[in-house]
Amino acid sequence: MSRKIGQAVNEFNQQMKPVSLWADAWKRLRRNKMALISLWVVGFYALVALTAPLFPFLDYRTQVIEHANLRPSLQPAGKLVIQKLEAHRAVLQERINEGMDNLKPDLERTEADIQYAKDHLNDPVNKKVYIFGTDNLGRDMLAKTIYGGRISMMVGLIGTLTAVFVGIIVGAVSGYVGGWLDNLLMRFVDIMYSLPYMLIVIILMAMFRKEGQSSIFILFIGIALVSWLTIARVVRGQIISLKNSEFVEAARSMGASTGRVIFRHLLPNTLGVIIVFTSLSLPSFIMNESFLSFLGMGVSAPLSSWGSLVSEGANTMELYPWQLLAPAIEMTVFLFFMNFLGDGLRDALDPQSKNRT
Repeated sequence: MSRKIGQAVNEFNQQMKPVSLWADAWKRLRRNKMALISLWVVGFYALVALTAPLFPFLDYRTQVIEHANLRPSLQPAGKLVIQKLEAHRAVLQERINEGMDNLKPDLERTEADIQYAKDHLNDPVNKKVYIFGTDNLGRDMLAKTIYGGRISMMVGLIGTLTAVFVGIIVGAVSGYVGGWLDNLLMRFVDIMYSLPYMLIVIILMAMFRKEGQSSIFILFIGIALVSWLTIARVVRGQIISLKNSEFVEAARSMGASTGRVIFRHLLPNTLGVIIVFTSLSLPSFIMNESFLSFLGMGVSAPLSSWGSLVSEGANTMELYPWQLLAPAIEMTVFLFFMNFLGDGLRDALDPQSKNRT
């Protein structure tokens, strides 16, 4: 039986197709049902965030005072307004029957508002459906949570990309060159690790916001300040373990430069670790941004994020709980599935994983 030179065969002399690391990782990821579901959920979030301006929502900055604090419903906003006013009228009527005649002007105004709402029931703005309800200024909570998610995911993505870019450069150079440069870079990393990260970001936000600087830009700087430290150490360890391998020695013997060895031979062999780190870091950056925004030191108006929306909703949760639950549930679901996806990628890209089948 003839076969082409270099083709792999098994013990039965049958031809075997070579399987790449990525094809093998995708095969194992598909076997992990929870990771696969998480991939679809995260992809859906990303798609909605990217295409949000194309959806026929009211702009999240549009205020309709008549629609303030409407509960979540599938009914048109006009009917909800009438129900809300009629409930208020019933309360006023009951108080007046108890002898509180000073409320009669309020009752008359409420009657006029009910009639006005009925007359304008078919206006386009009153046909709007608020699935997540509205806030105290009559803004659509669904639109606010979607646009808030865009900001939170953008902050997390920028923090992750910054960590990966800077960390790869520092870790790869430090691990490959070694010697005094390695000691210098790693001591600098140790010094940066010793800094109180959150305190520094809060101080930066407090200082520069007074000067009218963009709060989200300062937030990016604060996140980028130390986000690269962990990946730098991880990449350094991987490079040290690979730099004396046969394929590296072969590249050197053929005259490859240091840069070519690092970026064409060593780093491609660490992509699995980098991808896993990226998927697991994104939720932590989003949580950091949400924490700062909850304290009022993160994203500021007119922009909003999941953290700032949760902070606003916490002030009204007793009367209007949906203003807290809408962004809190959306953020929790995203972080939950993002962590499952990170775990699945770690198992799929680890060739020594015990879950490999």
